[in-house]
Amino acid sequence: MGSEQQYYLQKYHPKQPPHFVRREGRKPLSALNLFCCCPGYGKSAYLYQLWTENDGAIYLSLNRGDNSEEMFSELLKGIIPDSEAEMTEKPVFRLIDFLTERKNALLLIDNADMITDDGAAEWLTILTEAARQGNFRMVAASRTIPFYWLPFVMEGSVQLFGIEELRLTETELRKLADTFRQETSELSLHALEQFSGGWAVAAAELLRQQGTDWEKSLCHTYLSPYLTENMLKDLSEDCRAYLMKTAFLPPENETFTTEVLGLPEGGMCLSELIRRGIVPDGAVPVYPEAMRRIISALLSSAAKQQLTEAASDYYIRHQQFAQAVRLFEESGNIQGAERLLKLYGATLLENCELELIGYCGRIINARGRVTEPEALGALAQYYYYSGDYDNMERAYNLADSMFGKENPYSVYRRLYKGLLRYEMKPELYRTNVTTALVYLKEHDLPLPFLYQKESDLLHHLTDNLSEQTLPQLIVRRFGGLKLLAGEQQTEIQCKTKRSAELIAYLMEHPSRSVGREELLHAFWPEEMPANAVAMLHNMIYHLRRELSPYGLENVIGYQNKSYRLERTMIHDADSDIVLICQASEKNDREKVLSLQQTAAVYWGTYLGAIDIPWANERREYYDRCYGMVCQQLAEYYRTAGQSSRELEFLKNAFRLEPYSEQLLHDLLFCFVALGQPEKARRYYEDYAARLDAEFGTRPSKWLRNSFLSCFSEKET
Repeated sequence: MGSEQQYYLQKYHPKQPPHFVRREGRKPLSALNLFCCCPGYGKSAYLYQLWTENDGAIYLSLNRGDNSEEMFSELLKGIIPDSEAEMTEKPVFRLIDFLTERKNALLLIDNADMITDDGAAEWLTILTEAARQGNFRMVAASRTIPFYWLPFVMEGSVQLFGIEELRLTETELRKLADTFRQETSELSLHALEQFSGGWAVAAAELLRQQGTDWEKSLCHTYLSPYLTENMLKDLSEDCRAYLMKTAFLPPENETFTTEVLGLPEGGMCLSELIRRGIVPDGAVPVYPEAMRRIISALLSSAAKQQLTEAASDYYIRHQQFAQAVRLFEESGNIQGAERLLKLYGATLLENCELELIGYCGRIINARGRVTEPEALGALAQYYYYSGDYDNMERAYNLADSMFGKENPYSVYRRLYKGLLRYEMKPELYRTNVTTALVYLKEHDLPLPFLYQKESDLLHHLTDNLSEQTLPQLIVRRFGGLKLLAGEQQTEIQCKTKRSAELIAYLMEHPSRSVGREELLHAFWPEEMPANAVAMLHNMIYHLRRELSPYGLENVIGYQNKSYRLERTMIHDADSDIVLICQASEKNDREKVLSLQQTAAVYWGTYLGAIDIPWANERREYYDRCYGMVCQQLAEYYRTAGQSSRELEFLKNAFRLEPYSEQLLHDLLFCFVALGQPEKARRYYEDYAARLDAEFGTRPSKWLRNSFLSCFSEKET
């Protein structure tokens, strides 16, 4: 093949890209279309797709050698055969005439930003103007908006496609994986989409490694030199510094950019990155995770350490504790983690952010040990939260050892020990609890974090104390939702029923605060109104106004866009129901037996007729638990030979599940054991008639045989 023919193929016939994936849903609709973003998102691949999908489309690939009026004119001459037009006419006008005469003509121009020469740009401007007038369609791909296209962009006649439109979707990633013959699960594909951000070159490089640990595979790719050669070297020194620092520590606002990253000109640099299609348009730069890691790795270790320390100080000052802990974990900064627990451990406990306390503890313990008593006290409550009672006691013992007299840490240890061991020796541990409570009250110290079981026990133990108790709101949730307040237990009539539902929802989350977003999605799961936050505030306002005469206006606490119930002001009238459900799930037979009176009769429909997804889910849960409890108790009494008690609980369960063949089977044999075969016959015949009337079917062969086996051959 001659050099001229090779040149022609290179310029006018695009080569299919390796691992080509056909894109969907990115159809150019206007006369002028520009795909503009940084390298690697598949602009050229999409132009190839358009070239194959449009018969007679003309493709033109530009490079730096075409950047002059003379060379560009020669390039245009090569598009049209000599026989198509007079050679005396300028090539650009011959091309316009050629395209205009063809139906639905499409001109594709790759690497449009390569043309910076005024003369060559003038011909491209003429071509663009002709396309804008509707003579043909024109699609260009570029790393930046070419200066000769700016007037058309500013007047709005160009359809722009950027990063967001060119990201590979999960479906397209699956197709890309197929081209590499790599089998990937839905989970790993989703992880690849998240990690690559749909950046095509990153996804292809990661798939090339033939593994699914994308983070581990990243260091084996050629993405770092690819970025250096194709993106970084075209940026100014200030923009490169901005790019690396914001990739290492993504800024949240201009204050962070200035104080932590030391980039006072961040706004100008961000505009440059947006213009070059490196980040999407927005207030802060957002990078694909793979790109972020590659770019941030270019920073020196000293620069990273300096930025980490500055950022952690910033986060702590602004009480953005989760971000600070993440930095401590990445950098192994144990001093920062302990300082956070010492200064803000109480705040984290108040916000129920115990997992953050645990993270800090793991960071410190990985390289040393906790020494500050405040930090030890916060960690002790985290250990209680996680069920690690041995480490809880060790932390309190170490903190207590730093004092020569009774102190908050010894008192909290005593309170926890009393609540956790109360069932072993009630009289001994009741004293532990009451003396600890007296100390906390005298020193105006808060209660530690408590789970529902210990919280309920604490309320039970303090019911008979002589000192005046706080007013309490009585909440009944079964058989209908009722709020009762005052000595006369007056029912609170809320202006909106959802105010009461809010109390019920928070009752289902006793061990943590509930974020505003969670509440909004819970109460408006299908279509959230535009003023949802205002409606939530109105619900709380009206509820507080109704409760104010009873001294209960502060029953709902608020902090950091989260809500929680003040448990000392709540009396859960249905706490035994909650306890027996938990015991049933854990198959704790002794606990179920101790609370069996709760299941003697059906405890009622949870929240009555309230129809909302979260309430329906909890209603199904409590109904399912009631059936489980009744069957567990029935099994216990059957084993004990007490058929009359067994029958009571079987009937209760069957009323709730009237189509359960297993329950009917057990009922039949229970009636026979009690010498009541006629009742067994009546139950079976009623069941069979109900199945026939409602479903046009019969009991299963297994149940029919079981029924027949209940009676002698003579009786049947």
